[in-house]
Amino acid sequence: MKIICFGDSLTTCGGLDGRYSDLLADRFPEFEVINAGIGGQKWTDAVERLEGDVLAQKPDIVLLEYGANDWWSGVREPEEWAADLEHCIVKIQAAGAKVVVLGVFGLYLDHRTGEWTEKSYGADERSRIYRVMEEEVAKRYGCPYLPNIQSDIIDDRTCWHDRNHPNEHGNRKVADQIAPIIEELTGVKQTACRSRKMRTLQDFWEEAVELASDLPAAVCEGRRLTYGEADELCAHLAAGIQMATGGVEAPSVALCLPNCLEYYLTYWALVRLGGVIVPINPWLKADSLNTILETVKPDMVILQGEGDAELAECLASHRELPAYSLDDCKDYLPFSQLLECSAVAPMHEAKPEAPAIIMHTSGTTSAPKGAVMRHSDLIFNVMTTINAQNFVPSDVHLLVNPMFHCTALYSSLPAAAYQKTPVVITAETQPDKLLALIQQEKITTFLTVPSILQRVVAFPQIGEFDLSTLRVIGYAGSFMPVKTVRQLQELFPGVQLHNFFGLTETISATHVLGGDASLERPDSIGKPLPFVYPRITAEDGSECAPNEIGELLFARENVIMEYWGKPGKLEESLVELDGKVWFRTGDLAMRDEEGFYFIKGRKKDMIIVGGENVFASEVEAALMLMDSVREAAVIGIPATGVRESLGEMIKAFIVPEAGVKLTEMEIRKHCRKALPSYKIPHVIVFMDALPRNPSGKVLKAELPR
Repeated sequence: MKIICFGDSLTTCGGLDGRYSDLLADRFPEFEVINAGIGGQKWTDAVERLEGDVLAQKPDIVLLEYGANDWWSGVREPEEWAADLEHCIVKIQAAGAKVVVLGVFGLYLDHRTGEWTEKSYGADERSRIYRVMEEEVAKRYGCPYLPNIQSDIIDDRTCWHDRNHPNEHGNRKVADQIAPIIEELTGVKQTACRSRKMRTLQDFWEEAVELASDLPAAVCEGRRLTYGEADELCAHLAAGIQMATGGVEAPSVALCLPNCLEYYLTYWALVRLGGVIVPINPWLKADSLNTILETVKPDMVILQGEGDAELAECLASHRELPAYSLDDCKDYLPFSQLLECSAVAPMHEAKPEAPAIIMHTSGTTSAPKGAVMRHSDLIFNVMTTINAQNFVPSDVHLLVNPMFHCTALYSSLPAAAYQKTPVVITAETQPDKLLALIQQEKITTFLTVPSILQRVVAFPQIGEFDLSTLRVIGYAGSFMPVKTVRQLQELFPGVQLHNFFGLTETISATHVLGGDASLERPDSIGKPLPFVYPRITAEDGSECAPNEIGELLFARENVIMEYWGKPGKLEESLVELDGKVWFRTGDLAMRDEEGFYFIKGRKKDMIIVGGENVFASEVEAALMLMDSVREAAVIGIPATGVRESLGEMIKAFIVPEAGVKLTEMEIRKHCRKALPSYKIPHVIVFMDALPRNPSGKVLKAELPR
């Protein structure tokens, strides 16, 4: 039995193995399913290639999907589209094949109201006229007819690659509509392969174990686990956690660990229990750690061991809290005891709106706030991540970002499970070790922070490693010097460079810069991702015009629901403008005429010199253009003495390249060429290194005033 899917981009979209034809091939393994779609084509193209691309292959069933591009182009009238549809049906049926007509203009199910609704986007009176004729033609020739193959995904943002084309997740629901028709036409029942509805992280993991049990899941320091092996360990670990927490339903566990396999297993064990992961930054001081423990009130803590002095100080006053360590440490119970539990915990169903991760904001000084990420938020984030980073099912991901960070827990781990791909986990940050790991494990994606990439491009022996498998390098978390981007372009000419941006409070990455744009605008964070709605706002609340700097805001639907244990705290950052609720980020940004966004620094980092606004990031960017400058940070300090009338002065902290002697005169001479006079630093301090947190962000609060 041969089935041909014949259509336009809606037949070809979905990514590698993610077209609805691929899903139908999985569900009907007895049949040969051929995708004969070509993006951008209209009915006239279908008529022209019908003989060669369809009839010549002697199909038994043809799934016919056209019309969207005729509507978009607006050149021909609906009656002409319908005539071409009729022509194709007559020809196919004359060749002895059955035809299924797949429409895209019919009603869709509004899941908020439960009612069938007319499309408002990608449809108008012309499409409604064609829909009536399409149905009449299908009925006249006895063809099964679906008025809208997207009827179940129109308002589901997890189902789309962009506003017009479904992703693999969306095409699952498209296949859900088509498969029963194939069952009726052939008498063959579909299998359940890739039919799962992805509502929680549990769905990601269970499907990975079902379909990829023997495929690699995680690699760390020579230890290797398949999805089946990892699942078995997670089942025992989950039972151990249950016993240690007294059988608490949906336990919350605070993890204060470096990147390690135990972190990976605990993550998925908690997903199995419907529990909550509370990642803790090991660099936090005792007061911040204590705030987290008192606010979240976790049911258990897992830490490295005796080296965690700050956390140990807190745990001394929380004796009731079970604490387990990876090290053989007399003060805590051994983690191995959890992992070696003889019992097996069943999967405890989680709800899409249940919390999955409490990710704490702030650096090392201010009181942390726990951003609550729900399962439904994470599902959207994973689909956005795959879109932004161009992940594919053949990838091998290097997980070097700290596992207490958003990129690791929101994106890398769940995206890998969804696509059944492996993650190679490391706590290494030195370039020689990372490059050796990329070569050894044939890494394809490398998401990290700019400071690590700066070390990589500066490593003299980089040419000694085979890095040919790399295809994506992504960076986020702090400012990336333009010169480092240029160096990456030279060293990795065939690799996609992605600058991506998002906040702990946003439920997904919000912007990505990739492709040619990363070459042309290396200082940009890119354009907004689909279903992300940013706004740049002036002090008076009006929306900024292109090239005007204002505060970056995000629509309420792109933001977490709450900070854990702090009712009303999130609402302090919300503002209603033009009838819509927005989240104020505190970041200053600009958008150019082509829609590319540029971060100009924190609003609190704006320095007012003699009444003129100076953005710290633009001075830093100018300083980083010097080949002899490795790092730079700029702050405002009170103006004193003869400069008191300026109000504030600019203080620059410079880290020279290794072995380079820099002078204040050389810095000022360079700045005079790159900046107007009022933006030239008044005070210059040379340092060996800038204080940074594990995410690579400069800790300006620790710079001397």
